[in-house]
Amino acid sequence: MEINLNDVTLYYHIEGFGDPALVMHGGLGADHTTFLNSGFNKLSNQLELIYYDHRCNGRSSFPAIETLTHENLAADAENLRIALDHKNLTVIGHSYGGITGLEYALRYPKNLRRLILITTTPSGTGLGEARKIAETRAPHLMDAVDKMLSGNCATDDEFIELLTILAPLYFKDFHLFEDRFSEAAKDMIPNAAAFRHSFSKLLPKYDLREKLANINVPVLILCGRHDWITPVSQSKILNKKIYNSELVIFENSGHWVYIEEEELFLNTVNEWLART
Repeated sequence: MEINLNDVTLYYHIEGFGDPALVMHGGLGADHTTFLNSGFNKLSNQLELIYYDHRCNGRSSFPAIETLTHENLAADAENLRIALDHKNLTVIGHSYGGITGLEYALRYPKNLRRLILITTTPSGTGLGEARKIAETRAPHLMDAVDKMLSGNCATDDEFIELLTILAPLYFKDFHLFEDRFSEAAKDMIPNAAAFRHSFSKLLPKYDLREKLANINVPVLILCGRHDWITPVSQSKILNKKIYNSELVIFENSGHWVYIEEEELFLNTVNEWLART
């Protein structure tokens, strides 16, 4: 479905019944289908899952790239809440979606019930550590790593190629999930311009560390022990600075905890939802 919101048209898709939960995908340059090739939709037993594509991503419209800001991403989420007539929301953000979730929590606190952050970061400074981890684990991939971290990607095909080259870094045991990754890549609508803009323009200026104490809703922080791009250290910062937060480290996962340890992910989230 599509909905017109001021200067942008957002594509969204709803599954399940229960408390409304806005599900924010990562990237940028990816889309909501990264959730659909997993057991993530089993959360629909407790939540009304509202998947959507950010502006300039996936099936949503592409206004001027200069409008792709953290402020506008948060505002789009708020406008979607209003349009769907929900009093408040649970927000679930994976990777860059967690960045948008944090921005939403700080800008629209009265409309947020609780927040789930999955393998994300409070600042762009964590990319320095990410590079060091990659250099240790996969020195033969450093040309691709540097292209990723600098947003150096010209075309959509080049973006998909870059993700494919780096895919083994994102999983603890990539060979177990290689087929699922390939299928997910086929379903995703890539956008190199959004990816390039986020890594070269937005992340270098992104830093919410000194604002995190202002988040008062319950927050669940999930991270993978073997994640390179959003290392465990970044989730520990979130946990330390957000008072009402809980941290769970998935010992057998990289960046995709809800795929690599699906049962533990679902049990962890469902138990937390029941308490909050």
